[in-house]
Amino acid sequence: MNQIEKIIDIATWNRKEHFEHFSAFDDPFFGVTVNVDCTRTYQEAKDKSVSFSLLVLHWIITAAAKVEEFRYRIQGDRVVCYDSLLPEATVGRADHTFSFAAFEYDPDELVFIRKAKVEMERLQATTGLNKGGTFHPNAIHYSAVPWLTFTDMKHPANIRSGDSVPKISTGKYFREGEKLMLPVSVTCHHGLMDGYHVAKFIEILDL
Repeated sequence: MNQIEKIIDIATWNRKEHFEHFSAFDDPFFGVTVNVDCTRTYQEAKDKSVSFSLLVLHWIITAAAKVEEFRYRIQGDRVVCYDSLLPEATVGRADHTFSFAAFEYDPDELVFIRKAKVEMERLQATTGLNKGGTFHPNAIHYSAVPWLTFTDMKHPANIRSGDSVPKISTGKYFREGEKLMLPVSVTCHHGLMDGYHVAKFIEILDL
């Protein structure tokens, strides 16, 4: 079970002023989009006959969990750090609607993909958003947009509720020379982290 690993002492936190400054904004989220070389992951998905999108999601959650700031969340007047992350994603249906989904993380990518596929198939046979089964505080919100090779992404954020969950999206991969490149959009609460921490995540991601 995912638990709070520690409570950040805001009074002595080296980000105290940053946190207070950006938390007062109407929209405290910032975002960057980068193209990531996904050649190796694409080939691995083919070799193992697994979903490329789910394999990418597994690596995203694994990498994000290694950067402590991606596990920070605002809860009321506290900042807490969770011990792990839960992948929450969107699952498309044949009628072009989608459902929210919470997938059980497993360090074994094949186990993760197998369980996620079962949950996706269940949700594809339903209607609505499935909001009751998602929106965990230690989630990473993920969405794949395989129809577009985007250069930027704007995510909706429930600012009034104190939303501080990072949002990561991937677009349609494209060829650049002999490489396959994947647009990766990362949107985070600026009171909790900066571009440096996003760069650490991208470096660790190593698709």
